[in-house]
Amino acid sequence: MIKIALNFFMLNIIFIILILASLTAIIFIVARKFPQVSNLDLDSLPQEKVFQRKKNIIVHRVDQSATQFGAKILNFLQPIKKVWLTAQADFRVYAEKIYRLWQHEQVVKKKENIESNNYLKPEKVKELVFQAEEFFKAKDYEQAENLYITAVSLDHKYAPAYRGLGDTYLAKNEVEEARQTYLFLARLEPEDDGVMVKLAELAESQGDLEEAIEYYQKALIINSSFSPRFYHLAELLHKIGQPVVAIEAIEQAVELEPSNPRYLDLLIELAIICGNKEQAINGLNKLRLVNLDNQKLDSFKERIEQMKSKS
Repeated sequence: MIKIALNFFMLNIIFIILILASLTAIIFIVARKFPQVSNLDLDSLPQEKVFQRKKNIIVHRVDQSATQFGAKILNFLQPIKKVWLTAQADFRVYAEKIYRLWQHEQVVKKKENIESNNYLKPEKVKELVFQAEEFFKAKDYEQAENLYITAVSLDHKYAPAYRGLGDTYLAKNEVEEARQTYLFLARLEPEDDGVMVKLAELAESQGDLEEAIEYYQKALIINSSFSPRFYHLAELLHKIGQPVVAIEAIEQAVELEPSNPRYLDLLIELAIICGNKEQAINGLNKLRLVNLDNQKLDSFKERIEQMKSKS
């Protein structure tokens, strides 16, 4: 592009030199003709007409010479003018082509850089998360946090980085930061039941049992294969005074693990509270089969017998 601009500048210089040369030639002709006019015999003219006659002759010859020379110069410059205008037009076309080519090259380079970064970025992010996990295991939470933040700055939608960052905040007891991170992750990965459990645990730790219940229910809707979640949901519902709903949750836990003594224990307790004698008896029989030494067997039996006497 610089070389083209220099060539264009040189053409301008040449054109100016031609104009200056033409003016110089005109002056030269006038200067050459002037002595001839000066040598006219003015003695034969009346004194009062000498000055005016001499002036008219000089002006006439100068005008005539200038007109003739100017015509010759214009005839001479006419082809040059055409060449010049053609050169200008060609140059503009060429310059536009060069500019479009340059723009295309920039677009291609930018695309190549983006593709290169996109190719390298996932590997870089994974490496950062791996390093952060190692620091987390070593309980170097500050370094782990820095690496997780670097990872999410490179990829704003990389869920493992946000999950690790939330866990790191939680380990540092920065509860609100952890909560906000998990909330963002929940929006990013709405089908991630593990995030819902994290939010439930945070809410429970802050004493908000109703919010904890809500997140546990969301987690179980996403994935209903974890019996401990049903059990803990039943516990929370029991705590806030909703035994009828709680018994539905514990039934799901018992269905997944029918021989778990803790689940059967809570099932019997809730059945007694809800007045479901038959369910309480069935639960007691199952508990006796799986854990004959359970110290609550006699207590449960007595409470169930009292339920019968009331009926």
